[in-house]
Amino acid sequence: MVKGTAGRYHVPLPTNVAVRGAGSSYNARTAYAYTGVDPATGAPTGLTQLGPLYSSNNEYGQAKDPREVAAQNIKGNYQDELTLGIEHAVAKGWTGSAKLTYRSLKTALDDHCDDRPFFAWAARNNIDASHWGYNCALFNPGIANTFTIDMNGDGKLETINLSAADLGIDKVKRTYVALDLGLEHAFDGKWWGKINYTLSANKGNAEGQLLSDIGQGDVATTQAYDFPEFSINANGKLPNNRTHQLKLFGFYQATSEIGIGGNLVYASGRPKNCIGNAPVATPSDQPFKPGDPVTTYSGYGSAYFFCDGKPSPRGSRGTLPAEFTSDLNLVYAPAAVPGLKFKADVFNVFNRQVAEVIEERYNSGTGLRNTYGAVQSYSSPRSVKLTIGYDKKF
Repeated sequence: MVKGTAGRYHVPLPTNVAVRGAGSSYNARTAYAYTGVDPATGAPTGLTQLGPLYSSNNEYGQAKDPREVAAQNIKGNYQDELTLGIEHAVAKGWTGSAKLTYRSLKTALDDHCDDRPFFAWAARNNIDASHWGYNCALFNPGIANTFTIDMNGDGKLETINLSAADLGIDKVKRTYVALDLGLEHAFDGKWWGKINYTLSANKGNAEGQLLSDIGQGDVATTQAYDFPEFSINANGKLPNNRTHQLKLFGFYQATSEIGIGGNLVYASGRPKNCIGNAPVATPSDQPFKPGDPVTTYSGYGSAYFFCDGKPSPRGSRGTLPAEFTSDLNLVYAPAAVPGLKFKADVFNVFNRQVAEVIEERYNSGTGLRNTYGAVQSYSSPRSVKLTIGYDKKF
């Protein structure tokens, strides 16, 4: 049997994106020097303010015009998918299968915080924007966008058309290509088994609505497109790239009352990054030019695909250890009580724990982060689950 699909899949935004974008958020800081620490409370003493209150995104709790917090006619997140597969009986009770999958991201939706294209537009159109501050806005990265913003403070919104070149952000790219090969033995009253191997590649410059490599969980408001400098060296193996995956599943009906099942899963490790401070070749108020090998804005600290001042393309630092897990389960269904089942599951039987997430930020301030490369989480340890269930129709 030959089968295939073609589809377009959209991912909606949660409501907190609107709250964050249009709400009167307050996110500011003030720097102080101090001379001591209160031994009772741990609070600093002898404070000397070093500068004024500052917000990198101009978030001082002021009310926002909802028309200014998003580009006009923005498109939602969506990707296209094509699959082509075949299933065929290869022997009595055995079925072989093969499937090819291709997915391609078409549009992303995130926030943008770079005010330089707007000041350049104001200069071209002889508009005084000296008292204007940018609060960031949702947009479609990598394409032209139209914003409505009051830049001169007269209470009227200007329509600002910015091309993809004006914004300087690379077109979003994410492709997933996979070949699945499978072999299955149908349950014959005694046993069932299935084996599946997947060879895949997940590459591009857009992971999705989150940034797992730095643990950023703000849906659709990540730092990835705040400034075009984040696009430099951002194309490569994405965090979900697992080149090889092998899965085995099985079940054996030992007696009429006892069944034994299990599965084995192997997955090659996720890519590693070195994310550090950005080298700056020109003053930070200069426009960014797409294709520049270095940045003109480095205000986010250890957040760029540079390591020790040198380019460090995404996913180019090797891989984490491969994951290998095995689970077993035992089911007892006493014939004396139809519908009653006792089940015991043992997860990660051999208790193999490997690093799943590490600290990938290289710098702390202007120096080396002493936790760079440290493990932040391991795969789950061995655990046991006991279940009693009763399912009977009356």
